[in-house]
Amino acid sequence: MTQNVNTQPKKPFLYASLIFLQCLLWGVGNPVVKIGLETMSPFWCMTTRYGLAFVLFLIFFGKQIIPHFKREYLKSSVIIGLFTAASFSFSTFSLMLTQATISGFLLSLSVVFTPILSFFILRQKTSKRLILIIFIVVVGMYFLCGNGGAFSFGAGEICALLSALTGAGMLTYSSKHVSDIGPFALSAAQCAVTAIVSFILALIFEDIHSLTSVSAQGWICVIYLAVACTCIAYSLQNIALRRVSAIFVSLAFCSEPVFTAIASYIMLKETLSAGGFFGAVLIAAGIVLASVLPSAPDSSEAGTSNGGEAPQGQNHDPDSPAGNQEI
Repeated sequence: MTQNVNTQPKKPFLYASLIFLQCLLWGVGNPVVKIGLETMSPFWCMTTRYGLAFVLFLIFFGKQIIPHFKREYLKSSVIIGLFTAASFSFSTFSLMLTQATISGFLLSLSVVFTPILSFFILRQKTSKRLILIIFIVVVGMYFLCGNGGAFSFGAGEICALLSALTGAGMLTYSSKHVSDIGPFALSAAQCAVTAIVSFILALIFEDIHSLTSVSAQGWICVIYLAVACTCIAYSLQNIALRRVSAIFVSLAFCSEPVFTAIASYIMLKETLSAGGFFGAVLIAAGIVLASVLPSAPDSSEAGTSNGGEAPQGQNHDPDSPAGNQEI
């Protein structure tokens, strides 16, 4: 079992690239969301986005997905889906109630919550070097998304922290169950649960008649969000989680604001301060350091104390589906 891990020291780079591609899609998706919300209310946008994504999963991967919808996987799939729905719902409330820069920094704190949850749920220890890298990345996020230290703590900030916490829960539970459920089936389940929760919230907080006034540009944005930011992005994430740890993925997620800043400059003409550039450099440095940890000579800490490799157990079992499948 251990031999199977050590013979593939460069694998984290391959799976990290999947997460970076996901973050690129999400980074472009953030200004797309901003454009789409000009004509569509937030929860109806989430309902149509995730509903369409679920339908697309069934159309293109139905034969592969349906056999994985087993009773023994139902509970874990629903839990992961609820974490996903909660994370996106809280982030939506946060963006409505506080400044986007402050919200962006607090949302990034999933990189702190993920190692904590991984310790209690996966029994996965975090090495001292990885803790240092997490600190570097959090400092980078502060420079990138912070607002000169002008923090006030209210309902919007609480929602952002709850979004970061539930997002960490989504990553941790996905890492635990994705090898059994399968990446496409799990992604479809996340879409289904999130669509249902968003639909309920839309009925409570928003007017269904607002959908009749959505512009063509708004629907194009929803289609991009459903295809690129949901179907493709979630599949990339869940494929990567079969081989790299939730902690590493949460670190890689911190590259999303960097891609958002670039996309916002191109699409929305938003500029980045010198401090923002410094923060982006820190984030990039931290992620690169995290990606080389598994192949470092002194990183052979037992099993799960390693930052880049997946939790020891089903993800490393050469006899399991995850052990033999290649991308």
